[in-house]
Amino acid sequence: MATSIGVPVPGSLTTAMVSNFDARVPVTIRPRTHEIQIGPHREMPKHKRHHFVPQMYMRLFARPNENYVGVYVIDRGKFIPKAPIRGQACRDYFYGKNPCVENAFGAIEGHAAQIFADTVEHNRLPTPDSEEHEWLIFYLGIQHSRTMGAAEQHNERSEKLAKAMLRRKAELEDDRRILDALDKVQIRRTNAVAEVVRYATIGASLLTDLTFVLIRNESDALFIASDTPVVLHNRLYENLPISVIGYANIGLQLFLPLGPRLALFGYDAGAYAIEGRDSDVVSVDNPAQIRLLNDLQWEAAHAVLLGYPDTPPDQFSSNAAYWKLRRQSGRTVFREEIVERSPEEVRTRHGSGHIPYAITLDLEFVRTILPTPSTLGLYEIPPVRDPACIARVEKALEAMEVWDAKRRGPV
Repeated sequence: MATSIGVPVPGSLTTAMVSNFDARVPVTIRPRTHEIQIGPHREMPKHKRHHFVPQMYMRLFARPNENYVGVYVIDRGKFIPKAPIRGQACRDYFYGKNPCVENAFGAIEGHAAQIFADTVEHNRLPTPDSEEHEWLIFYLGIQHSRTMGAAEQHNERSEKLAKAMLRRKAELEDDRRILDALDKVQIRRTNAVAEVVRYATIGASLLTDLTFVLIRNESDALFIASDTPVVLHNRLYENLPISVIGYANIGLQLFLPLGPRLALFGYDAGAYAIEGRDSDVVSVDNPAQIRLLNDLQWEAAHAVLLGYPDTPPDQFSSNAAYWKLRRQSGRTVFREEIVERSPEEVRTRHGSGHIPYAITLDLEFVRTILPTPSTLGLYEIPPVRDPACIARVEKALEAMEVWDAKRRGPV
């Protein structure tokens, strides 16, 4: 059954995604661990291990009938050619208490697994506007939002905002105790990943107007993936102080490797044209271009890279020194501006987003057909592809908030 905005999500699945939240947000402060938790308190679920990159996806990088994948641990600089898939890209109780969330992910992954199997075997994509195409779009949005990296970015934004507000309040009240403590505590949301996924269940529909093509790798280099495999980029808006990678932004590009020899590429057809496309496929035999696409995974990865077990270890080690200097522990840009100040009150506005790209994505088969845009103002909202679609999504998000408030009752 499809929702009103064109994403086929069974009602029970939507409920499972949303019901792992609580509009009431208690705060727990643990001084001994210097940790503040914002969000509902949950008990442990019955199923312990939650994969934020599905096992079915990682098997695209395994040998036939084997359950091993190559793993490069970034911090240790070590390549493990035969790492058991079941132990990768997972964390205990990552999705919280509600087992319905894991069940919902399983349903999404089941559809995606069938699509990927057909895509890899036949080098073809689902027909646009088909049910399979809509399930692919939904999977991409959910996968992008369900990872450790996505949760950490959400936590980072929340921490920067909370500390900025607490700092202004403490300055007004001349509270040195708070001011001295702010840099010594860590603020984290109890259910960060669930909050991001919640909005992706509806926001994924903003990806429906992207055009998709398969990149067939005919070079002697192999595609790699990471524990954050769906990567967003925007060639049109490179070299800005912030990354323009909102789902609805003009110039958006989306990449997902589908094994060592194939990758999915989604793009704004109003901003780019593909050279040398044959049906659903564009072939690339230049290893430098494959390495450039792999750089997207290096930039996005949280902790590990994934690859075919036979990937030469030097394909990872040769890039490690380069990316060690460019990978940043912080992934978000936060801005604060004082709008009005008095002895009793300080009014501020804030903005945040993803850090600027470290990659110039000059792909030989992609031609930019829009003129170079003017530099965005400090708080200027980047242009979008379809304002009407955004309006529908905002309306759906508002309806979800109302439904959730009614379901939970008064705070």
